[in-house]
Amino acid sequence: METTYAAVVLLAAGLALTPEAQAQTANSPPVSEPVTRMVVFGDSLSDGGYYLTLDPRLPRDAGSFTTNPDPVSPEVLAARLGLPLTPVYGQGGTNFAVGGARVTAANALSIPVATQVSNFLGAGGTFGPRDLVYIQGGGNDYFAFQALGSTDTSILTTAASQLATQVSRLQAAGASRIVTLAVQSGGAPGLQLFNRTYAAALAAANINALYFDTDRLFNELVSSPTTYGYTNITGVACTVPSSLACTRATLMAPHANETYILADSVHPAGITQRIQGQAVASLVQAPEQIAGLSYAAQAMFRSQRDLLEGPERGGSQRAGRGLSFFGGAAYHYYSSGGSAQRIGINERSFSGTAGVDLGIGNASGIGVAAGYSDGTGDFHAGAGRYKPRAWTVSGYARGELGPVRLLADGTYGEIDYRRIQRTVQLGPAVRDHQGTTDGNYVAGRITAAFDLLTRAGLAFGPDLAVQYDRVRLGGFTEAGSLSTAASFGRQEVESLTGRFGAVVRSLPGEPVRVFARAGYEREFDDDPRLLTITPTGAPISFTGAVERADRSYMSYALGVDGHLAGGLSLRGGVSGYALRDGRDSVTAFAGLSAAF
Repeated sequence: METTYAAVVLLAAGLALTPEAQAQTANSPPVSEPVTRMVVFGDSLSDGGYYLTLDPRLPRDAGSFTTNPDPVSPEVLAARLGLPLTPVYGQGGTNFAVGGARVTAANALSIPVATQVSNFLGAGGTFGPRDLVYIQGGGNDYFAFQALGSTDTSILTTAASQLATQVSRLQAAGASRIVTLAVQSGGAPGLQLFNRTYAAALAAANINALYFDTDRLFNELVSSPTTYGYTNITGVACTVPSSLACTRATLMAPHANETYILADSVHPAGITQRIQGQAVASLVQAPEQIAGLSYAAQAMFRSQRDLLEGPERGGSQRAGRGLSFFGGAAYHYYSSGGSAQRIGINERSFSGTAGVDLGIGNASGIGVAAGYSDGTGDFHAGAGRYKPRAWTVSGYARGELGPVRLLADGTYGEIDYRRIQRTVQLGPAVRDHQGTTDGNYVAGRITAAFDLLTRAGLAFGPDLAVQYDRVRLGGFTEAGSLSTAASFGRQEVESLTGRFGAVVRSLPGEPVRVFARAGYEREFDDDPRLLTITPTGAPISFTGAVERADRSYMSYALGVDGHLAGGLSLRGGVSGYALRDGRDSVTAFAGLSAAF
């Protein structure tokens, strides 16, 4: 009976199929929003159960070309990203892949990849920025090449060019996030020719897609099998001829799906499917993960600037003493919430700052300061870590215009990411990809405040500010040549923020100078952020939008400068921001100031 199941794949062509339900049309939100739908086109390496609709004799826990009920790699990818993925055939899902499919030519009961795409588009299907499209093929065209004597290489080169044409169709139809893959070659010259031709065609068509070198990954698995838990890389895990009907009951040995690289002579076993899905997922998630470093850098630089706010507002000044020196140490914590698609960050750092303030009367003054931070950061879910250090130099001035107090400051800084480690889980194995980069920071701010109420040495009133700051980080390439490594392009966070809030402060002459402010921050710059990734072995790069932080949030600061003796004072305070879509920053500091 098992041979009957295997023969399903080889029956004569002639069955036309209309999907029972078409994929829903995606809306058109901002391009940086999370993916909510995954659409798959391909062959048996992506088939989620097409033949279950054709042969009721197939076991219900079979139907995919692997060690069923293990998922195939795009299903692993979807699960990692928190997305649903079921076959369109019989279940109304978004997986159009069919075992046996060639790129454009008919083959038994299968549906060619090009026809899968046409079926989707012909039924009114469209793509939007919330869609992730996964497309692969070519293996069955290689089998056709073999069946005809392995001499007509045009079968392979034509199929490769036609598959690139399908990717172009998807891109033209609005798909902005596309994943496509090389074919596992096993060293076969014909498949290597297909991969070379496909890569060249994608590059020539200027395709913007994430290309994964499956062939490179399989070579890595075969060259170090024990690393990935394999005990057999020459045999097959299934006792039936085709993995289409392979289940837990038909394995060569218990847990063979976790120890054999292949399910049958062609298709990967469950562990191999899982490793490939995890590998692709790590690269799909990588742009958002690396893009998070820009906001972490912005938070670190802003924390250094916050340490100057007390002296800038005149907090280190004492009556009759025009010159003051101030300094201190701070602890900074930054976190960004994560999701299945966006890997969050926790960062901790220690900072030091030192500066000098020259008072000009009770209300005016100027100052300069320098700051340095050194810290560590962790990506959520064990996805890696990094080590940043940054320094800044700032200048400021304060004065009065009638009843309005004016503050102005500017900052330049540089940051060095000495080690960025991105950790990838592949089955039982863990890989660490490392790179380094650096960047710079510029910022300027104007603040206006005036007193509405004064009582008991304190004044209260509105506090308004406009701030510009910009972080730029250089691109970098992760060390090594493993299939899950990548190069990343330059990135930038540019911000123009308005703040409306209130401040309480001590009046001049008080022995304890204190201020406390809280404000509503609004980001006016909403240009999309773009980041480019080029996986190892990829002939093309993928440039896509990465998430911008929430445009509205709350900021706060509290500073105290209390007189100890003579011109010496003790400083302390806390500052940060919150309610920014899971991004929070807090800095606590203590130090001394000395007035002369």
